[in-house]
Amino acid sequence: MKYEMVYFDLDNTLLDFSRSEKEALTSIFEEKGFDLTDELINQYVLINKKWWQYYAKGLYPKDYIVVARFEEFLNLLGRTDLNTVEIAENYLEKLSNLAYFLPGAEEFLEKLKSKGQRMAILTNGVQAVQEKRCKLLKLERFVEFVLTSEAVGKPKPDPTIFHVASKMSGVSLEKSVYVGDDPVIDFEASKNADVDFILFDPTGACSFSGKTVKNYDELLSLLL
Repeated sequence: MKYEMVYFDLDNTLLDFSRSEKEALTSIFEEKGFDLTDELINQYVLINKKWWQYYAKGLYPKDYIVVARFEEFLNLLGRTDLNTVEIAENYLEKLSNLAYFLPGAEEFLEKLKSKGQRMAILTNGVQAVQEKRCKLLKLERFVEFVLTSEAVGKPKPDPTIFHVASKMSGVSLEKSVYVGDDPVIDFEASKNADVDFILFDPTGACSFSGKTVKNYDELLSLLL
């Protein structure tokens, strides 16, 4: 194996977050008698991405953005009659019970585990949500720990999460690699921590000059 430790981002790297997100949103608004179109869901996705970028830049704390994104979305829908905090809390509750592997991800992890590869997860996601989703899929079969930016106090691209992970694993970052789907936040975090990075980009939509893979077979060949 080329690396003693492989760290993964979680959402849209190993897990199908887009599917979970859509199902949670649809369920919430159906309960309120409102059918979300795919176009409206796409609008929420853009709003959500923007607020997470604010979080990554350290502009707002996580507790604020998880509500603020829905305040903006409800304004867009013209549904300011709905309780924003209630919607935000219901969304996180539903999301925490929706977990799906991306196609081929589970088999990929099984192959790595069978080779004795050490692995862990580093994510900016909400800690309670990520921990529950990981338990639903029994990710402890493959990874040694799940570490969130919430737990370390600083979000990626701040490198703190990597330094904490290195202490937990006992493996130097020089012998580690990070695999993520975001060519900005995940790459910058890896760069700031001076750890190798591989971009997981199944759609080929990202413009990135570094190591890039489009599927798990390609990723496996870079790791073993």
